[in-house]
Amino acid sequence: MVHNHRNGKFSKKIIKKMIDEFPRIHLDKMADFASIKLKNGIEAKSYIKDGFIFCEDKSGKIIEIQILNLSKLKRLNKKNINSDVA
Repeated sequence: MVHNHRNGKFSKKIIKKMIDEFPRIHLDKMADFASIKLKNGIEAKSYIKDGFIFCEDKSGKIIEIQILNLSKLKRLNKKNINSDVA
């Protein structure tokens, strides 16, 4: 768990640790987009599967998962939960 300094600011050591940790999640509500960075690497190939974009490095390991139309995914998930309960 990350603790902040008593003056409300993070130390350089804590910031470096936060930057180096994975997964990193980025949400952009305006673009209706989410990205989950799993590890460092350079994208060599990407493909779409089941509405997600998977980004791989040159050795074929997934380094990032992108979700487009995030709000639509949330609505679909709520529908599935409601239909499972009924």
